This record gives sequence, C-alpha cells and structure tokens, in this order.
Amino acid sequence: MAKIGLMGGTFDPIHNGHMALAGQALTEFGLDRILFIPNYCPWMKSGRRIADADDRIDMVRAAIQDEPRYDISYIEIEAKGNSYTCNTVLQLKKEHPENSYFFILGADSLFTIEQWFNPEIIFQNVTILAAVRDDCDLEALKVQKEHLTDKYHGEILLMHMQRIEISSTYIRDHFYTSENVSKMLPAPVYQIIKERQLYRDR
Repeated sequence: MAKIGLMGGTFDPIHNGHMALAGQALTEFGLDRILFIPNYCPWMKSGRRIADADDRIDMVRAAIQDEPRYDISYIEIEAKGNSYTCNTVLQLKKEHPENSYFFILGADSLFTIEQWFNPEIIFQNVTILAAVRDDCDLEALKVQKEHLTDKYHGEILLMHMQRIEISSTYIRDHFYTSENVSKMLPAPVYQIIKERQLYRDR
C-alpha cells in the first residue's frame, strides 16, 4: 500500500509555492509519492481565461522532472468538461484501491470546501492535509476543523508552513513587468512561459 499525496489545481502556472507545499507534505507525513493533477476546467473558476491544457501540462512536467517521487496525472484533462475533485478521488480509488490518498490544500480552503461539489465524497475517500500559514487565525481554523470532522466524519491533518507570498494571478499579471517573477517559478517553467509568450495578451 502506497501513501499518495494529491495536488490538484489549475497550475496556471505552477510555481514555487506549489512545490514548497508538495515538499512539506511529502516529508512531514512520510508520503511515498505526490501526484499533480491539472484541472481541465475548474468549475469554481468558470469564466476566467486559462492557458491551454497542453501548456499547463508541460509546465507541471518541467517543474517536477527532477523529483522521482513526483508524477503527473491526466485524469481531469482527459475527462474534459468541468473538473470535480470528488469524481477524481473516486476514480483513483477505483483504479488503485490499495493506496491511501491524501489531498493537499491550503488551510483557507477548509472554509470553502463545503461549497465544492459533493464534499462528503472527498472526506470519505481521502485524508485532508491542510497547510497552515503563520498568519492563520488558529482559533477559527480549529473550530472549522472540528465542524468538518463532526459533519463529514473524515480526517483532517494540519501541516505548518511559513507564509509564501506567491500567487499564479500575480505571476500572470506581472510576468513581463516585474523582475521578481523569475524567483517565484521553477527555472524550466519560467523558460516555457517566456519562449511561448504565455500571458502576453493580458
């Protein structure tokens, strides 16, 4: 039985914050592997223009190429349509029922996860690893964690991380105007964006 961490997201683009989150989960919880799962179309972000799936896949591949414990899943890309975490975890469990799955997210998502599609399925099939930043309201988080645990009977484990001031939105908006952006991205990802002129027409 393998312990598999799941990192879902648009990855538009994948950045050093994502990599730090994956690395922390891998070491703190003794995971065997991290599976990066790019969305095809994140339903909660419908209406926002996103980079082509092929470009986002290539950026994820480039970011994880030197870490043998990282892999990419095309499960949501191949499914097309809106991407729902509940469907993804059910399919993974069906294909590999012998594995234990850990869904990695920021602790702030615990306050919105009930708005996700069928959150009860997520809690029933994976352990939630929630990254707590230095500036987090720990008391409010504790209350929310207890609420979700009582309601959905799932397991939520907290993972402490230093605050990382990186966002995909900032990178997209400032890639061609800020020198700091290059420090926010794995070098191969920076090169792909530059060579393909991604985010130029913003």
